[in-house]
Amino acid sequence: MASRVNELLAPGGALGRRWPRFESRPAQLQMARDVAGTIERGGILLAEAPTGVGKSLAYLLPAALHVVERGARVVVATATRSLQDQLVERDLPALEKATGLRIPHARLKGKANYVCPRALLTAVAHGAEERALLEELRAWAASDPRGDLDTFPASDPEAFRRVRPRVAADPLACAGSTCRRGGDCFWVRARRAAGDAGIVVVNHAILALSGRADGLVPDHDVLIVDEAHRLEGMLLMQLERGLSRRRFDDAVDAIGGPRSARGLAARIRRLGLPLFGASPAALERLDALQHRATAVRSDADAFFARVDPGQAEARLYAGRRRYRAAEELLGRDLQLLETLLEHAHAYTGALVHIARVLDGQAATSSTAQELIAELELAAARWALLGDDARALGMAEDRDWVYWVSSGRRGVELRGSPVDAGTFARGQLFSRARACVLTSATLSAGGDFAFTAERLGVGEEASAPHAIACYDSPFALARQVRVFVYGGSEGSEADAVADVVVALAHQAPRNQLVLFTAHERLRAARERLRERLPRDTLLLAQEWDGGAAAVGERFRRARGAVLLGVQSFWEGVDFPGEELEVLVMAKLPFSVPDDPLVEARAERLRDAGRDAFREDAVPEAVLRFRQGVGRLIRRADDRGVVVVCDPRLLTARYRAPFLAALPVEPERVARASDLAERAGQFLASHPAAAEPSA
Repeated sequence: MASRVNELLAPGGALGRRWPRFESRPAQLQMARDVAGTIERGGILLAEAPTGVGKSLAYLLPAALHVVERGARVVVATATRSLQDQLVERDLPALEKATGLRIPHARLKGKANYVCPRALLTAVAHGAEERALLEELRAWAASDPRGDLDTFPASDPEAFRRVRPRVAADPLACAGSTCRRGGDCFWVRARRAAGDAGIVVVNHAILALSGRADGLVPDHDVLIVDEAHRLEGMLLMQLERGLSRRRFDDAVDAIGGPRSARGLAARIRRLGLPLFGASPAALERLDALQHRATAVRSDADAFFARVDPGQAEARLYAGRRRYRAAEELLGRDLQLLETLLEHAHAYTGALVHIARVLDGQAATSSTAQELIAELELAAARWALLGDDARALGMAEDRDWVYWVSSGRRGVELRGSPVDAGTFARGQLFSRARACVLTSATLSAGGDFAFTAERLGVGEEASAPHAIACYDSPFALARQVRVFVYGGSEGSEADAVADVVVALAHQAPRNQLVLFTAHERLRAARERLRERLPRDTLLLAQEWDGGAAAVGERFRRARGAVLLGVQSFWEGVDFPGEELEVLVMAKLPFSVPDDPLVEARAERLRDAGRDAFREDAVPEAVLRFRQGVGRLIRRADDRGVVVVCDPRLLTARYRAPFLAALPVEPERVARASDLAERAGQFLASHPAAAEPSA
């Protein structure tokens, strides 16, 4: 296979002859050979490929050859739906055209991305805007073969944002056993298409869920994970459990109270009453559920008031408090928890009983089948709610970390595994003969040990792996300048404001300012609002909209300042003039009292290891590399990195951070001098020519 890859990708190869503007890249060719070798031999490859290498083609080409020539199946997992769409709608069709191969491929997203025919049929509009939106959705779903909600052309985006969760397939509770509309289900259609495909493109969320649900992703010979540095976070997110007051409200609302004209109980009384025949007991249980609604709400109020750590004042972001046992959360009296568990058990049992009675009395009725499916789905939701309440309330699993948070969304209990590596190795990687994990950032200071351990691979885990690094195709030494600002004696917000304001005056280019915490962003925003030139567009994540909205406004502007937190450290592209100045407020260490960070540190210390050196530093270095990577996305880009943290030059752990930079940083004590040097560089350094493909 490596020789076939070479024939196609090497200078003068078939792709160069058939693909207009194709340019052979040595790093891309080497990566494609390495991927081909891994596919042939089996095993695990960690491949670090910087921006510009062209890693998508480097793994798609050998994957396509494996599918076409050997009849195998390859699953490709990406972190984002946008990259999923790019692979399916652009890259694979282009590869088919250039090679002349027919590559059977399909895209599979999570359930919540597909419209649910039943939910769409029974959805209730809240207002005229939603009523019109639901009519549009129903007309679209009747003609669209995929039912992919990401492709719905909503005339009212705000109404669609509200309605979408109510018409989407339920990722937690819906299943084949609780759905009688298999032929009409868009999610089922998508899974069938994936089962017929050679290359199946999924996202990390689906991959993570497939480890707990057999058949979610079809059996495959090869697994390729792009943006693999984000896989661990997605695994933990999918494995995490949560319990909130809102979940109880939603579960009760779905059934309806004693005087409610909405909800499942009201539909059963309206549509199913003639179907029950001589079974008054079922109706009595339904009536009891409706009257139980008030007690559930009251008991949920009491429970969450008890666990509230006293920080639920109106604040933008939640505070967190870790707990290690039920007594630490609730005290010695667990009656409030037991009461909620009893409610969940009662709802689950009654809904299952009513569904069985209806199935026995009116098995052939289409109306009955619809109601039975709704009853089974509601029962599954209540059963899951009870399971989560028990697990989070008792906090008994020593391999998990538990915390209670309070803030704008109210009080929530959360729980997460401390380690995702065991799950990744046992439930994902072991299911494929060959695995390729690739990203622009997998190593810290040239060492892959941190990433390998987090993903559960390595000799100690009986999962040996190979590693590969490829050179950047960009002339980064000519394209980038790095400055360290150490002149401010004030707060972090003061230092950031000094630099950003000076740059706005002397080098008015688009600036992205990255913070490690929302509160730090807020403090800097307050100072910048007072000091920036009046005509400067200042955008702050969450304050001025979500990440996608403020990012789009930033792209269209010039001379703008965008303040961002975690989601802007990675996964966003601002090529050319869209981003020319990147400011980092601090080295991106995780907050040490974060429950998961704290639990990991405890584990390492218990094992006699240095938690800061072996966990905190490499994690921060990888995030730092991701942040720096936002700046140069093309060969003709140029830009300036400013780090407002003198520790970059003075800390004993500085070496891996410095190794992550393309050039030696310059320390500057005055913000005006820094802005002058940055402006001179941006004005006097023409960019290199952009590669042709």
